[in-house]
Formats: sequence, C-alpha cells, structure tokens
Amino acid sequence: MSNKKSKQIYITSFGYPIDSVGTIIFSNKAYELFCEIKDFHIKKFLGSDWTIIGSGFIFYGPNNLNVVFTVTNFEKNDFNVINYFNITYLNGNVYNNNNIDIVLSLIKNTDDNTTIMECKFEFQKDSDLLYIQDLINFSIIKKMFSNFCNNLKMLIRLSKDSLAINQSFTIRKNYKEAFNFFYNWNNYSKSLKTDKIWKIINENEEKDNKEYKNYSIIVNENIKIHYKVVSIEEKQDENIEIVYRKTGNSYPALNEYIKLSFFKIEKDLCYFLYNTYLPSNINSSMFQICSNYLYYCNKKCKNFLENEINNNYKFC
Repeated sequence: MSNKKSKQIYITSFGYPIDSVGTIIFSNKAYELFCEIKDFHIKKFLGSDWTIIGSGFIFYGPNNLNVVFTVTNFEKNDFNVINYFNITYLNGNVYNNNNIDIVLSLIKNTDDNTTIMECKFEFQKDSDLLYIQDLINFSIIKKMFSNFCNNLKMLIRLSKDSLAINQSFTIRKNYKEAFNFFYNWNNYSKSLKTDKIWKIINENEEKDNKEYKNYSIIVNENIKIHYKVVSIEEKQDENIEIVYRKTGNSYPALNEYIKLSFFKIEKDLCYFLYNTYLPSNINSSMFQICSNYLYYCNKKCKNFLENEINNNYKFC
C-alpha cells in the first residue's frame, strides 16, 4: 500500500460492469476520443500503450502546458484496475524529483456491480503538489475529464464488443455422463422445474448441421429461441467441449454464444466450465441479473444430475 499523499483530480461513476468500462477506457477508441477534446491533446510515444509498463505519453493543454508521463505499473484484479503514470517532464523541463504519479483507477462497486472511476495525484511532499498547481489549473482538468467521461459513456453505449461470463463447478459424475445430460436440453427444464412451461423441441433449421441435436425453446406463443450446435470436440478420456450459437432468425437472446466444457478429474468426477458472452454495453443491473440467473440454472442442473437421477435414468 502506498505511503504517499494524494490529491483527487476527478471521480465519477459508470452504470456498467468494470470489464465493460476497462475494455473501452484502455483502448484506442478512448485514446482517439480524448484527442478530440478541444484545447487538449495526448500523443503516444512509438510502441506505447496504456497497459505496457515503460510506455510514454505527452499531454498538451492550455497556456502551452505539456506534461510527459510514463506508465510505471498496471494492476488488475476482480475488484479494481489501476494504472500508474510517473510525471517525468513539465513544460519541457526535466522534473528531477519524479515524486508525482498520476493514478487512474477503476473500482468495482460490489453493491450494484457499477464502476467508479477516480483520477488523482500521488506525491511525497506538499511542495511537489504546489509545484504542479502552479502550472496546472485543476478546474480546467476537471472539466476536461467531465467532458471525456460523458463522451466515454456514449462510446460504451454504442460499443459492439462482448463481455465474458465464466462459471465453473465440479460434478460428481463421469465427464461423458455429464456431457450427455447437458446435451439434452429437456434436462435443463426438468432441473429448473419449468418442463410444464417451456416447450423444448429437437429441431434443425435450414443451415444447421444435421449431425447434431439442435434445440428450440418455446416459452410462449411469441417467444422462440433456437440454438444450433457449432461444434462438438472430444479428447478421449480427457474432455468434451460443445459450442452453441443462437440463430439470427430466432427471438432475441442476450447470450448468443454458449460453450460447455467437461473435463475428467476422476472416473466419477468432472470439472464443468460454462462460458458465454453478453454485450459489453449491457447495464450493470441487467448484467448482474443474467450472471445470477445463469449461476442459478447451472447450480440447479448440477444438483439434479448428482442427486435426483437414479441409476435407471436414460439420457435422450
């Protein structure tokens, strides 16, 4: 933990998951967006990038202000993403003390899965901060960040990137038996006790591979979702992987791609990995609902497979 003093420059919140914000803010799209701001400009040194330690940048601002800063550290985990920049030059002069860092942080709000963004100075002596304040008008910098973040939120809304959801369980069954269970989608509805509500039919649409079992879920007369098998790959006595994709002519569903993987641990024990993608511009509330619901479904299927199926159960 840093023992430096700090001075907050700007803080705001985004109604999107931290991975959505991080994907955009550390991308060339955000860099180009920042460069469009009037009176401000950032130039990258050749080969530099926001997440590469040693990368250099020049910031140009009003009144002939120019600041050279270098990436000194980049941290990322499930809770936050932190980028540290050390100021090395101010207005063309070597800043010998090298005691001031610009710290850009993305922090996950665990209450509602939104994201907090904070930018601050970290310094060792008050004189370092006073030196910066003599050259930089903080109110102008705050306005710059405010305009940038408003445009960034619009950029996220228009983004076509994807956001991964990965969930995993161990299942007390042979990996092939677990695969056979999940390959029959009627077992999902039985596990969730929705078999009286959902109508799941095994059907192939025009471009489906007829070698596989492709399924449609009919929730009511107006909602039909069709998933086709893209591939099934097996490494004998190791694992089986199946990939589904929602067809374009079925009712809209968020998770257009699903991959299920089953890895053998022991004869009657396997590792199950569920992978899907949601749009990166999904709001935090909907992302949390989807993630929790998928966990609920996978957990119910695991419990049903392990505990409620007797030895006479036959897979379809």
